[in-house]
Amino acid sequence: MSDQTKEVEDMEKFMTVLMEVKISLTEQNTKLDNLLDIKQKVDSTYDTANSAERRSIENEKDIERMHVKISTKASKEDIERIVKEKDNWKKTFPSWVAVAVAVIALIMPFLTN
Repeated sequence: MSDQTKEVEDMEKFMTVLMEVKISLTEQNTKLDNLLDIKQKVDSTYDTANSAERRSIENEKDIERMHVKISTKASKEDIERIVKEKDNWKKTFPSWVAVAVAVIALIMPFLTN
């Protein structure tokens, strides 16, 4: 009976080891599944980061274009100066017409003789 007992004990040990291997494989499968999930998240994050970088580059280009457009526009001071110049021309036009009439009046007697 000793041989049978030894075989039973060996079988029990083998089954215990086999059960530990099965548990270990299950744990490894769980870890592998978690790693695969993390890989998908990392890939998604990588794609998002690339997209954000492309958008950032496009935004920088747009900002540069806007700076160029703004630099070519007239400033408020320029507009005020132009308006004042037009107002001055309108104010001084009658006096220039009066000067021209006076000059013509002075020259007219000499031309008629």
